[in-house]
Amino acid sequence: MKKPLSLPRICIAATGETPAALRTCAEAALRQSRFVELRLDWLKNPSDGIPLIKTLLNSAARSAQVGRPVLQATCRRRESGGRFDGTVARQLEILEMAARGGCHLADLEIESAEAAGPAAVSQLHGAVRLILSWHDFQRTRPLEGAARRLRRFPADYYKIVTTATRQSDNCAVLEFLEGANATEGEAGKWIAFCMGEAGVPSRVLALSRGSAFVYAAPNLGSSAAGVVRKAEDRSFPLAAPGQLDYETLQKRYCAARLTARTKLFGLLGAPVRHSLGAALHNAAFRKLGLDAVYLPLLVSDLRDFREAAARYPLAGFSVTIPHKEAILRYVERADRWVRAAGAANTIRVRRERWEATNKDVEGILRPLRKTYRLAKGARLPKNFQAVIVGAGGAARAAVIALRAMGCRDLAITGRDPVKVRRFAGAFDLDPLPLEELGRERFDLLVQATPVGLWPNAAESLLQGKQIAAETVFDLIYNPPETLLLRLARAQGCRVISGLEMFLAQAASQFEYWTGLPAPLRTMRQAAWDELQRLDHTATP
Repeated sequence: MKKPLSLPRICIAATGETPAALRTCAEAALRQSRFVELRLDWLKNPSDGIPLIKTLLNSAARSAQVGRPVLQATCRRRESGGRFDGTVARQLEILEMAARGGCHLADLEIESAEAAGPAAVSQLHGAVRLILSWHDFQRTRPLEGAARRLRRFPADYYKIVTTATRQSDNCAVLEFLEGANATEGEAGKWIAFCMGEAGVPSRVLALSRGSAFVYAAPNLGSSAAGVVRKAEDRSFPLAAPGQLDYETLQKRYCAARLTARTKLFGLLGAPVRHSLGAALHNAAFRKLGLDAVYLPLLVSDLRDFREAAARYPLAGFSVTIPHKEAILRYVERADRWVRAAGAANTIRVRRERWEATNKDVEGILRPLRKTYRLAKGARLPKNFQAVIVGAGGAARAAVIALRAMGCRDLAITGRDPVKVRRFAGAFDLDPLPLEELGRERFDLLVQATPVGLWPNAAESLLQGKQIAAETVFDLIYNPPETLLLRLARAQGCRVISGLEMFLAQAASQFEYWTGLPAPLRTMRQAAWDELQRLDHTATP
């Protein structure tokens, strides 16, 4: 009879194409958690990983860091999304060898179970705690068919993993989990989530909906959104698309502490991987002890998202490119900043009604008030002259902010003369050819194009005499000191980093959603910490 087993709620997947690489990855994982999956199918000969099991158990047993280890063996066949090219019979033999070697659990895909038959699966189940799994690497379809296939075989756990192509896919998986756990005799037996970047919310929320556990990658080399990078970026390869690293899942999202009552917020856009929003807002929630989480919400279909937002349900969300204008078709209420800008970057949900505002405007207003020492509502001098470089959404927010501060002498320039003239006509501005920038000096220059944004941080749209202003405000926040700001500083200009705008609009969003003062110091530190993880910024 199998002994009772206490499982942590997050299992770290260890990968490696050689026994030495797999051992290195597994040892790193065991320094973070005592629950580790060994992907034996990554080895050319999976049986070469069997001796590693006792080595890991013995070395981990001597360590006081994480406690008694729990190991899961997986040897997934290529036909089912793995790397093992052997027969089903050999696959089951390897998993039984892993069980005799000390592994506590084994993952067997349903295709292999059906090919092997009930007797062979029962034999494996007698030797080890069995996870019977079903994967769809293309999409998310109705899950009951997969569940019926899994239930035909007795197992300790059943796992359903799909691929999210839209946010409603996450909702379908999370709702399935809630229903399966409400089924008599099946509570705590199901594991379910979605793969892919769009599936990240399901990985974060699965435990709160009853998943027995979820999977993560080791911590090294993670990106801004917490998605582990490729091996050449100094990390361990991902076992599955969209997998988060352990620290991100456990510490940033606090996945093991979330419940069905946790308020959900997020960033709507495409892409969303680059944003610092998850780091800032989740740090702020933790600081104030709020039961809330902020998620990346990769979306291409807004109609689907409107449905998914109600199913999650979302309490509010930020909006980034390319949805700031299109989102207005779905809101019930918009404030004066939205009406002026024709775009929204923040939505809150009240009684299923979407209320929109544009905190990009506030993100520009706050740093400018601080720079010019103006109280809220105070106006700039009558002869104040400003120029905005760019003709997109950020430039629009800058026009609205400056006019709200009383600036009337306002010029616009940019790379595309046609767009500049169209923008100037829409906002009654003076168009200025980019090549003429520098013939007169301005009080303020606002850089509102993406030129200089990481990873193209060595670029600057303006050079030398073109930077003709007392103060230069670059709206790019990543990196926080762009090449333009360095050039401006060298010419004696006062500079404002786009990080100040980002922090101001994030704080304003937080206050709009929660009604509480934003913990600015915590949010600023979270932003710097996240930028330093990317290895392309200076210390604060």
